Amino acid sequence: MKVRSLPNLLLLLALALIAVGATNAKDAKKAPEYPNAKREQPQNDLRSEREQRLLQDGFNALNSKDDAKATGDLNKVLKDSSSKYAKAMALRGLAQIQMNAGNIKAAIPLLQQALDLNSLPNDDYFDTMLTIAQIQAQDEQWQPALTTLQKWMTEGRKQSGAAYALEGNIYYRLNQYQNAIGAMKQALALKPDAPDSWNQLLMASYFGLNDYSQAAKLEEAVVAKNPDDKAAVKNLVSVYIQAKEPDKALKVMAAAKARGLYTTNDDYINLAKMYLYIAQNQDNPKPNALQAAAVVQEGLNKKIVTPSLEAYKLLGDADYVAGEQDKAMAAWTKASPYAKDGDMDFMRAQLLIQDQKFTAGRSLMQTALKRGVKRVGAAWALIGNADLALKDRKAATAAFEKAAQDPETRAAAEKVLKQLRGGKK
Repeated sequence: MKVRSLPNLLLLLALALIAVGATNAKDAKKAPEYPNAKREQPQNDLRSEREQRLLQDGFNALNSKDDAKATGDLNKVLKDSSSKYAKAMALRGLAQIQMNAGNIKAAIPLLQQALDLNSLPNDDYFDTMLTIAQIQAQDEQWQPALTTLQKWMTEGRKQSGAAYALEGNIYYRLNQYQNAIGAMKQALALKPDAPDSWNQLLMASYFGLNDYSQAAKLEEAVVAKNPDDKAAVKNLVSVYIQAKEPDKALKVMAAAKARGLYTTNDDYINLAKMYLYIAQNQDNPKPNALQAAAVVQEGLNKKIVTPSLEAYKLLGDADYVAGEQDKAMAAWTKASPYAKDGDMDFMRAQLLIQDQKFTAGRSLMQTALKRGVKRVGAAWALIGNADLALKDRKAATAAFEKAAQDPETRAAAEKVLKQLRGGKK
């Protein structure tokens, strides 16, 4: 149960490839996107009609996805034009070609050269700067991206929820979680209908600070708004688990199952595990342990839960904690064929010996040892106990001698051996 991975917030802005020289009157009426910018907007120095046509041809080819022609025309503008504006626009077009081809790293120096010419109008200039920041972030150049973005904010003086979201994402990647929280709060304030990914990033930032209570509040609001969003439900469960509030996690999970959201093997297994975890930490474990067993059995009956070692062991564990030893034995018996070793047989044999079924328990424990068990010394000690109960002192001595070879059981085994060799029962 992990918090789902952060979405990719680095969506590139497409460069605004304008129809040069064709819409001057219309453009003059357009409201500026950066009315408060510090930068003084330069005059357009493109005077040559031939260069204007060549630049326009390059953009027309680019818009028609004829990258070869566009590259030739725009490179000719770069080589021959005396206009800084034309060169800057050509560089932007060439950068767009690189981005279209997936070569985002190659686009950065082209865009930077366009900025350095200081000839673009403010809207194009600052959009280009923002695009550089986005590409740097997509290329995981986090610190350069932050520097570029903050320059855009300082000089462009534009309030943008998307830009603050990008800043929050960069801070998060730099493990500067408090700064990420501040940026994401500003982003959300500017865009109340923000995508869920923004809230997820804010929640992840609280996670980074181990502030699970704030993370929970955010995810609770998401689930309250979208109760049938299974991903949000899983995320809220994860938050509660991290916050060490398993009772709240169980409540959310049980409600999700009741609403029909739980439909997979993992859904049922995780819910049963949560019931059992809580049961094992209660003074009266039986109610929740029985719930755990019921969830697994329901899943098996509905063919949602796949018969497996995990499923049958979990069912047996739940029954055992609930005090239903016969049911536990039945479930563990079903689990045994799925196991690659003898550990399930060890558990069954231990239960038989505890129930004073010594002959059956001893035999099954020997089978477990042949298949391989993690606790070899404990297995021999239990066989020794069964031998003693069956009054076979010789076999018991041999069993405890093997138990004495294991550090886990050495001290206890040697104590029994001392009694056996001294003639004491």
